[in-house]
Amino acid sequence: MTDSTLPSVSSQSVMSSPPRTTAVTPVVPSTSSALKPPHTSPTLASHSSSQAFTSTTVSDSSPSLSTTSPSTSNLTQNQTSPAVTTPTTTVNASNKASPDTPLCSYTVTPIKFGLQIDITSSPPGLYTININEVGQQETGKTFNNQTSSRNITHLKPCTEYEHYVMFNDGTDGQTPCSSTEHKTRTFNMNQTDIKDVSNTSPCVPGSVCYWSEWDISSSMSTSDHITAQSCTSDSKIFCIKPAFNDICSDLTTTFTSGNCSSFRLTKNITVGFLNPSDIRPAVQSKLPAEIDTTLPSQCHLTTDYTCQENGMEKIKELSELEPFIDYSCIGHIKDMNNDTIMNKTNIHVRINCDLQISKNEPSVTDASIHLSWTTTRTNCREVLPTLSNLSYDCSCSPAHNKSKVSVFKDPPGGSCEINGLEPYSDYTCTVQPKYNNKTEGTSAVFRQKTAPGKPDKVPPLSLFTPENNEIKVTCDRPKDFRGPDMTFRARLYAGGDSQELLKEEAKNKCEFEFKDLSYLTTYRVEVTVFNGKHESDPVMEHVNTKYNDKVFIGVLVFFIILIITAVVVCRIYVLKRRKSRNDVNEDMMLESTAIYVNVPPPGWRRNEAH
Repeated sequence: MTDSTLPSVSSQSVMSSPPRTTAVTPVVPSTSSALKPPHTSPTLASHSSSQAFTSTTVSDSSPSLSTTSPSTSNLTQNQTSPAVTTPTTTVNASNKASPDTPLCSYTVTPIKFGLQIDITSSPPGLYTININEVGQQETGKTFNNQTSSRNITHLKPCTEYEHYVMFNDGTDGQTPCSSTEHKTRTFNMNQTDIKDVSNTSPCVPGSVCYWSEWDISSSMSTSDHITAQSCTSDSKIFCIKPAFNDICSDLTTTFTSGNCSSFRLTKNITVGFLNPSDIRPAVQSKLPAEIDTTLPSQCHLTTDYTCQENGMEKIKELSELEPFIDYSCIGHIKDMNNDTIMNKTNIHVRINCDLQISKNEPSVTDASIHLSWTTTRTNCREVLPTLSNLSYDCSCSPAHNKSKVSVFKDPPGGSCEINGLEPYSDYTCTVQPKYNNKTEGTSAVFRQKTAPGKPDKVPPLSLFTPENNEIKVTCDRPKDFRGPDMTFRARLYAGGDSQELLKEEAKNKCEFEFKDLSYLTTYRVEVTVFNGKHESDPVMEHVNTKYNDKVFIGVLVFFIILIITAVVVCRIYVLKRRKSRNDVNEDMMLESTAIYVNVPPPGWRRNEAH
């Protein structure tokens, strides 16, 4: 095939083999290869279970050899038809002279497009003609006439056929008719037997079609080895669909008739043979949108595309298409003059950018999380900053009624601020891209903990004095300490509003003791909880120490001892005075009696030696 421009009118040239003169001689019958008639049976041969036939009723009148065919003005013919000597086979027939004598005979003569079968010496009745290509499945033709010639046409050219005729009188079953031969070769065909109907045949659009009275189903071949297709509406038409790249070039079809001479017909395949359904646009998954269209390599064609959003009237160019929207596009196929010669319609276009979010390091406070990200996508990288309908949704769970989300969009991506969160709490936050308020692309998930916050105050304190100058403090855990640690701090101040810090203790458990305090003194106790970052508000209580019971007991003992001592001293004094008084009385008595008696004093006992 050669390159060519696009002519306005298709033309056809013919190349043929050198003319030859062929003489067809009668075929010598061969008992080993001839088609054998079936045994006599009450049923027709066309219905025999041992033979597969296609039966056709043949008209009484012989068909005319002249046929009406499509115009051949586009064909250039330069082949000389071969000279053919037509053999005629005469078969002797006789009536039922003996059981083995056939009732009929027939002759077979090649004619143009087929064979002519003449049945002679035939009694009235039903005759079945069986004819088939040697080595192929049998086909049957049936007629009910006794002397007329029967033309069997639309056979393959230069092809040997087997044949036989059966007679059925309706009473004795089937009887074979005699013939001197059972094989006959058809004539060769020439290019005048072929008609180009490509422009008029509706069989296979975009195909090169040829019509002939010959059966050319197996005669056509091309350099591309394209198989011919039969026309469903006309069995005499066979079509070859040119290959995609054969368009705008010459297609040569070779017609071969068995071992006989062949010839070629060449047809220029204009751009009109291009079927829009054969065009396969490839939509590239990227923005700006692109559609790659493969057109016949021999043609000089270009394609422009216009698109409409589904349900909208506005027409857009490919460069105006947006992502995540369904469009229906039309490809306008244009020639070298920029004239549209055909349209490729219903091209579905939808560009999914499949947005990817690259997470940046978040920042947190005790009540908020700040997220930021960069949006990337290779196939939409050029237009991504210009997509005004691109937005993002930010959310965190567990959700709180008081949380507030603010989203900010910037060219490389975006950021959002989620406020009103709980301190030192775990959150799962999601960033979801949206286009035209519809969820698109792949979401990004952030798992983040808020910063420690101020702990709750401890519950009310429990204060008591195990000793008169000691204070013991206990309390329960706070409801939420909002941090990684929990340390209780207790501070002891002088009474009232004094800021004088007397003592301070820190423990992991809220149990404190302050000892060696002043008696009968008012103190202020404050307890807070520290979570490693923040300290809670203090819980305050006032407490009084008791009197010094040890001093009181000492004073009491002193007074008791003093009183006992005083009593003892007084007793001694009294006893001494009493003794002195007794001595004076005794002296007075002695002086008055002048009688002196050496008597030991009262209570005196002599110690006697033992």
